[in-house]
Amino acid sequence: MSQHNSGGSGGKTTLEDAKDEFIAEREGNYAANLKYVLENWIDWTGDHIQTLDDVSKRTMRNYASHLKRRQKADAISASTARTYYNYVSALLNWGVEVGELAENSAEKRDAKKPLPKGDTSSSEQQFWQPEQRRALTEYVDERARAAIDADGSEAFEEVRNRALIYVLAYTGVRGSEVLADSRHDDRNGLRWNDVYLENSMIQVFGKSQDPNEEVGLTGQTIEPLRRLRTLVDPPSESWPVFPSRHPPSLYKAIDDAGYEKPDGDPWDYALEHDIEPPSMSTSGTRTLLKRLSKEAEVPGLDLEDGEYLTLHGARRGVGETLYKEHGAQRAQRTLRHADPKTTSEMYSHIEASELGEDNTGVFENE
Repeated sequence: MSQHNSGGSGGKTTLEDAKDEFIAEREGNYAANLKYVLENWIDWTGDHIQTLDDVSKRTMRNYASHLKRRQKADAISASTARTYYNYVSALLNWGVEVGELAENSAEKRDAKKPLPKGDTSSSEQQFWQPEQRRALTEYVDERARAAIDADGSEAFEEVRNRALIYVLAYTGVRGSEVLADSRHDDRNGLRWNDVYLENSMIQVFGKSQDPNEEVGLTGQTIEPLRRLRTLVDPPSESWPVFPSRHPPSLYKAIDDAGYEKPDGDPWDYALEHDIEPPSMSTSGTRTLLKRLSKEAEVPGLDLEDGEYLTLHGARRGVGETLYKEHGAQRAQRTLRHADPKTTSEMYSHIEASELGEDNTGVFENE
């Protein structure tokens, strides 16, 4: 086993070395998922925790609280939070097996206590309902048309927002598959060279780690995407489909391209010099969804309390409609669940409701 004496308890195995050796003993997607989660966990621990022996019950309790906060912010689901925690626990368990640790601090009851409980029942999770989907898409439609009438080719943001909302609302794609995710270098947003409007599909970096996972585009999404492409007229097929106009991000892209900071609008400057802008991020899109949910007066939300249509709620909503109309197999294929059990658990509330209706007649004559 590798030894490293910098930081932490001298002579003990560093987190980096332990992570590398642990992952080397695993294969396939599991190893790739472990690498992603453990590298992010090590970044989270900071400089004061250098070795396996430095990881305490308090460390893991703080990590559980961190995951709980992310879950409450709708950055991850409760099940994902527990999966991330379990991956770290698996690393510490390996440390016990190879004699580096006396015990696994992640498995202490007090350490795990802040973790979000297993996902609430499917009926309590957010699903974009048809009337909510309709309210939001009609609103962004109206905004895009009005902006085009008033500003023509300058109506970029409204046209981009419409295309993005339609893709989220009708395809079942994960937000991190079409937007930039700061936690993962490979997730830098959907690019035009991965969009095939004539074939009604896009290719995304899927949860399976396949960089060319195919997602079907419904008819509702084609025209908003085509209008966006016409408006932007990207100089390169590698441009993001949903570019960000966030000034600091644009200035950084301009600087990275070797240009001086412009005096005028950085977006116009980037277009003029064919400088590739950054993609919109998942966090930026959550902020957009909060604003649009309120402006569109989306029904069924406590808007005064800050409730809004979430990124993952869009995906669940697509699956729910397909599950009701065409059954579990269509929903599973569209959402690209590797395990049919995942689809069944996500939409168990539909099955329960249908069973209740079917069983009603059995007791009517009692």
